[in-house]
Amino acid sequence: MIKMGFIVLALTVVSAATVVTAADESGLANECSKDFQSVMTCLSFAQGKAASPSKECCNSVAGIKENKPKCLCYILQQTQTSGAQNLKSLGVQEDKLFQLPSACQLKNASVSDCP
Repeated sequence: MIKMGFIVLALTVVSAATVVTAADESGLANECSKDFQSVMTCLSFAQGKAASPSKECCNSVAGIKENKPKCLCYILQQTQTSGAQNLKSLGVQEDKLFQLPSACQLKNASVSDCP
């Protein structure tokens, strides 16, 4: 259930990305830069090198979801926008990134939680 809700969330984020202006995107990039850094604790999992995310990773993702859900949406959006190349250069696998909420057993990871 959570996985399906998160897939819907991701698709909605991608659709919404087409209406975000460059200024809005720049503002989100600045606002969410620290959240990008905290998600780096998930790199091993996102690269497919670890079977499950670390506790530190899950704590980071849960914190972002609770405190700045739009940043979690923005981070996921980057797999579909100009940020995709940067993520790919780090070896991030898009499907592993989208598995984070379910792998971290986050509750209510659905489109309704995405501003």
